[in-house]
Amino acid sequence: MMEKMAEILKFESLDEYLLLKNGNYLYKVPFRDSWAVLKVYYDSRTPLVRRQKSLANFLQGQTSYMPKTRVRIERECIRLWQKHGFRVFDLYEDIEVRAPTCRPGGYQLFEYVEAPKLIDFLCDSSISMDDRFLLYRRFLQEWSRRHELAISLREPRLAHENGDGKHVLLLEDDFLWFDFEMVFRSPDNVPYYVAHEILQYIWQMLRSMDDELSQRFLDETVTHYPVKERLASTYEYFFHSPNLMMRALRALDRKLTKRAKKPTSKYNVARRIKERLERL
Repeated sequence: MMEKMAEILKFESLDEYLLLKNGNYLYKVPFRDSWAVLKVYYDSRTPLVRRQKSLANFLQGQTSYMPKTRVRIERECIRLWQKHGFRVFDLYEDIEVRAPTCRPGGYQLFEYVEAPKLIDFLCDSSISMDDRFLLYRRFLQEWSRRHELAISLREPRLAHENGDGKHVLLLEDDFLWFDFEMVFRSPDNVPYYVAHEILQYIWQMLRSMDDELSQRFLDETVTHYPVKERLASTYEYFFHSPNLMMRALRALDRKLTKRAKKPTSKYNVARRIKERLERL
């Protein structure tokens, strides 16, 4: 039986297609009379830095920082999230990219989708606040559905390790999630990974909001997120982590660093969530 031949995309240079450089390189490249996104994994990091960060990840219970591992993890997550009905960027299979920066096994080609990001929508003052938070309530339902699924299946890959409002696009009747290149590992700690994700999302989005919007955002989150114990676990996770090393480091961080005492720190965001829950 003849093996299927890979489709070849060839570029002398990718410079003109650069979308974003954030460790990874993202390129918007022409593909089949349209566009695709070419992701080259951590090409800007040196091998020594990759290994150092992989060791740090290991101590925190996370998967490796190495490019080929990240390619594999992202592919696994995309297939898993699709299986459970979550909209993600589709992958183009059997594509070989030949370009100066594309090493075999170190890149993937995704569909290109242009849509607003969740955080930009929530901060758009041209839209009424009520309309913005009507959509956000729908998001909270879908967000919670995935969290409960991750916990019931003991599946760490269903927790969005690098999630925030920039990593969710708003389609007409759906949410498109992306950026899955690293996950936590242990099935035993999925409730804590979900708590990490919830706090990460809320903290990241609050950083883009003025005071009035942030107050409404926290109130809406606490009121309309369906499972209050998941919100409460953000405080437990950040102040009483099951990882003893992380617990000790965070206690030291709270005691010694000015950053930890800022109103916008993750510690204080966890406290604000806890206080609002107590007022319900």
